[in-house]
Amino acid sequence: ADRIVTTSPDVTVSTNLGGWVNRRGVFHRHKLADVFKDEKALSPQSWALSPSGQHLELGIAEHNLFLMLAALGLAAPLFGVRLLPIGTVYDPFICRGLDALNYACYQDSRFILVATPSGVTLAPEGGAHQSISTPLIGIAQDGLTYFEPAYVDELAVIMEWAFHHLQAPPHQGGSVYLRLSTRPLPQPKRDLTDFLREEIVSGAYWRVQPASHADLAIVYCGAIAQEAQEAHAALLEDMPGAGLLAITSPDRLHADWLRHKRLGSCESHVERLLAPLSPDAILITVLDGHPATLSWLGSAARRRIQPLGVERFGQSGDTLDLYHAYRIDAEAILDAVATATVEEWKTVAK
Repeated sequence: ADRIVTTSPDVTVSTNLGGWVNRRGVFHRHKLADVFKDEKALSPQSWALSPSGQHLELGIAEHNLFLMLAALGLAAPLFGVRLLPIGTVYDPFICRGLDALNYACYQDSRFILVATPSGVTLAPEGGAHQSISTPLIGIAQDGLTYFEPAYVDELAVIMEWAFHHLQAPPHQGGSVYLRLSTRPLPQPKRDLTDFLREEIVSGAYWRVQPASHADLAIVYCGAIAQEAQEAHAALLEDMPGAGLLAITSPDRLHADWLRHKRLGSCESHVERLLAPLSPDAILITVLDGHPATLSWLGSAARRRIQPLGVERFGQSGDTLDLYHAYRIDAEAILDAVATATVEEWKTVAK
């Protein structure tokens, strides 16, 4: 923990770094008192500054955030001492600092980027604070591995992997991007086996295993997990063998699929996962982000797909209302199943 350095562009508390700052302090070249405590102002935060602090507070300048992460992440090759930098930012504002992020990755700087809140799930703040394209950036950016878990146990496994990945030799490791949400979700009560931990890191696992030759699988990523589960439960009476697939890293899943295609070798992780499904099975993909993030699964699985996601600027409102408006709620998933089923009947009728 002494090697961890955090930084944030004026969103320390709203990205949940408050507890860390209270324990580890804010960095400053000189020791400065906590003004709030001196003035007896009630505050849950401790803002004492000292040379031993491990958090660097920035102004609202995301470009500077990525410059800072780049510099901290190059400490090992430049000075012989590895730091473990973690930067937090609202997900849509990654786009403000893309040039600096790109050059940080180009130099093989090592850091963890935690982007939260994300998507239209940040419903009250409106479209300017809601992200759409960032999952595609996560997939496309070289030197940066993108994860989007739904549950805290998944996140714990991914962060353990991430800290090892940061410290791997050149051309083997890299930086990590965690696209997260502040939406409260009921957490699964389970013990993670070694097999499941490996599946989570590899990018996907079955929340509900499909029956052999099942005709349908719902595939979700991130904060939309609850809606996917509700839709899946509603389908079980009519389609008892339907599967529910959790995607924890579209990036790792996509890269692994392409690697196996180039090598012409055995099945990729996603092909192995989807193999039990019927050749005529329907995939319904859904996430709080651009639908292209998961729509490639139709090609990987060689199966029909109905991709759901967000393609337009968001609005201010209640989270569930926005999910309904942008067609990523349980009702939209069920409608997509109905649409795909009707299309299949028409094909068979011909």
